[in-house]
Formats: sequence, structure tokens, C-alpha cells
Amino acid sequence: MSDNSMRSGPAGLTPKDLDAYSNDELRAFLQGVRRYRREMVLLHRKSVELYEGSRVARRVTAWLVVFMVPTLLGGIYSANFHQPETALVWAWPAFLVLVAGSGVAMFAHLRRRGCI
Repeated sequence: MSDNSMRSGPAGLTPKDLDAYSNDELRAFLQGVRRYRREMVLLHRKSVELYEGSRVARRVTAWLVVFMVPTLLGGIYSANFHQPETALVWAWPAFLVLVAGSGVAMFAHLRRRGCI
């Protein structure tokens, strides 16, 4: 049992099993293994690139969302038509607080979710 011919290799094959194949068959098998390994390395690199790209896109989208609500409010409130509340003294400070608060709230929410 301590004979070298009875020990199995990493693939579970003994030297006797390997003797059953010709050198060309073994060479073709090893080329297939190398090709498979190369393809797996390329696939892994592509998946890492896709993950990094999606992470960057997610962060950019999150920052766009943070600025979207204040921009929307600013566009509506500063439109060129008469708004009775603009005559009130506290209207513009209240609007600025609303805009700043909405931006901070969106930032905090997205930060908690791990987007930023």
C-alpha cells in the first residue's frame, strides 16, 4: 500500500490510470484545462469590472437624487407667476429651510442605505 503506484494524485488518478492515456491525450487535456483557467480568469476580471462600474453608477445616481428634490422645489417656487405667499416675510426663509432640509434628509436616507 505504501507503493507510489497506489497513491492517488490531485485529480484522484493513480499513475496506473495515467498510463492508460497517450501523451497526446494528456497534452490535449492539459490544454483544455489551461484554456478553461484562462476563460475563468477573464470572466472574473469582467465581473469585478462590472461590479465596480455598478458601484460608481449607484453613487452618482444617489448624488443626483440628493440634488433632485431641491432643484424641483426651486424650479416650481421661482416660476414666473404670481404667488401670494411670496409677499409674506417668512416665505423665502421657510422655502430655503425646506430646500436645505429635503437635501439633508435625502442625503441621510441614502447614507443609511449605503448608497453614498
